[in-house]
Amino acid sequence: MKLLKIVEIALLLLLPLDAFVTLSGSLSSHKLLLSVSVFDDQETDLQSTNQAQQPIRRYRRAKKEPLIAIIGRPNVGKSALVNRIAETHSGGAIVADESGITRDRTYRPADFLGETFHLIDTGGLVFDDDERTLFAKEIREQAMVAIGEASAVIVVVDGQVGLTQMDDSIAEFLRKGISNDIPVLVAVNKCESENTGSLAAAEFWNLGLGEPFAVSALHGVGTAELLESMFEQIVIKKTAFPGFGTKVKELLSAKADWESDEPLEDEDETDARLRKKYGVGDAAAKVMDRYQKAMDSFDEEDRPEEINIAIVGRPNVGKSSLLNAIFGDTRAIVSERAGTTRDSVDAVMERPSPPGSELPSTIYKFVDTAGIRRKGKVQYGPEFFMVNRALRAIRRSDVSLLVLDATVGVAEQDRILAQKIADDGRACVIVCNKWDAVVDKDSGTYDKSVKYFRDELPQVRWAPILFTSAATGQRVGKIYEAADEAIKAHRKRISTSILNEVLRDAILWQPPPARRNGAQAKIYYCNQVSIRPPTIVVFVNDPKLLNDNYRRYLDRKFRESLDGFEATPIRWIFRGRRVRDMIRSKSMNGEPGDGGAGVSYPFPHAD
Repeated sequence: MKLLKIVEIALLLLLPLDAFVTLSGSLSSHKLLLSVSVFDDQETDLQSTNQAQQPIRRYRRAKKEPLIAIIGRPNVGKSALVNRIAETHSGGAIVADESGITRDRTYRPADFLGETFHLIDTGGLVFDDDERTLFAKEIREQAMVAIGEASAVIVVVDGQVGLTQMDDSIAEFLRKGISNDIPVLVAVNKCESENTGSLAAAEFWNLGLGEPFAVSALHGVGTAELLESMFEQIVIKKTAFPGFGTKVKELLSAKADWESDEPLEDEDETDARLRKKYGVGDAAAKVMDRYQKAMDSFDEEDRPEEINIAIVGRPNVGKSSLLNAIFGDTRAIVSERAGTTRDSVDAVMERPSPPGSELPSTIYKFVDTAGIRRKGKVQYGPEFFMVNRALRAIRRSDVSLLVLDATVGVAEQDRILAQKIADDGRACVIVCNKWDAVVDKDSGTYDKSVKYFRDELPQVRWAPILFTSAATGQRVGKIYEAADEAIKAHRKRISTSILNEVLRDAILWQPPPARRNGAQAKIYYCNQVSIRPPTIVVFVNDPKLLNDNYRRYLDRKFRESLDGFEATPIRWIFRGRRVRDMIRSKSMNGEPGDGGAGVSYPFPHAD
């Protein structure tokens, strides 16, 4: 401030009277300009920082991948049909012989005839709310969102049960405001027999939605005809990007023109003969170019890397609420009832690359999982598959968000999940939700809470802790920063020389333990062999001589000495001397007690 005052006085002495009056009338504005000139470099750094960190937004799916909504009343086989088309029978949508399994809308990538698209699996539509229809209103809202963003709709009905009043209600809703804008197809499921399938499907002409297709999600009967008709209607109504659904037709057309004996457009008989026999001429070059472009359209496009973030925890700790807070909309159904989420629900967010940068955008894929109860309480059935999906999401994730209830504390199931994350080698961030519901908070509550969760979760004592509130959005935005740091730690690689320096200091500070019989553990050297998670191999004389306490000591010393391992487990592999190394040592040094007589193997010329 003193420097600013001196500069102001100097300016006043140098300026003329009229400028002095102008300056005195706007002194505060000149102070701002002077501050800007003095701290120009700092603001430039701040602007570059803001450009480097672009705001998070919802991921914009490629326009070349249209969305297909699968709707229908409960328990008609919608999820089974999604698994059949997407070829995700193992690890796909949960299928069971009871209604209400699917509640949230889920997205599955699919491919047919070289065309890539996404299927939206929805819950059973019920327009009459009663006590038996649980979450009927929320499921309808999810289905309406799916229909609103879809390029085509497939209505699934049950061919064995026949036409019902609920099917009529859905068809009436689609006829009023949907079928005129986008293609709507009727898939009559459970028609395994080719003889009786057509008879069962004929009844559904009464829906007024066009030709019903007899299909079998279990055996795959009729699904190809259904998708071919869907592609044709999408091309006619132009609900997808231009060219979708025409790859095979373009390829067959170019191939037919190349093999045609008749003259093509702008081609006489001589040119046709030269094209057919020798493959030369302007027309032949055009046809070959069309054929090559048609073949190139089947090549898969490069996709940006997705950072998979699994949201796991016990039931009713606020996982779905946290997903909705991250997504900024109702992505998953939320209620106070435990076990609301059945299948894994994903939300894809994007951080665009800085302007002028050639770096790709950062894609975050958050996967909300079902609450995991104790193993003894889980019976074989839908919940068994729900838990398996959640555990599989942990294994496939780059970062796992372990969601805890800040008002309840740590339960035994939380420790089991923390151990599961550490055993799978996943980076972890502890998210203590419902922080706004904690009562009697003071200046020391935060530190006491951190110490409590550290002591209660020694399995992931290295994981950062966030205290958030999904209801109010408090600190939800910091999850991205914590996830970025966890990814860096999970993929960190340290040079061998630095690792051995840290190892030497750790051994000097605390030598390896010795047993009562005099056996002494000897540590030779170490090196990092892989990442995700960082894996360090330590070469010792006998791994059995190193107990768990000393291994934990090495892990702690490495974390204290090296920066960047705060959010990831370190996988330790203690490897003993190999048999050939022992033979080589014995050949060089001789047998014990013979005075060291031996040969200088593998350098016998040195004797």
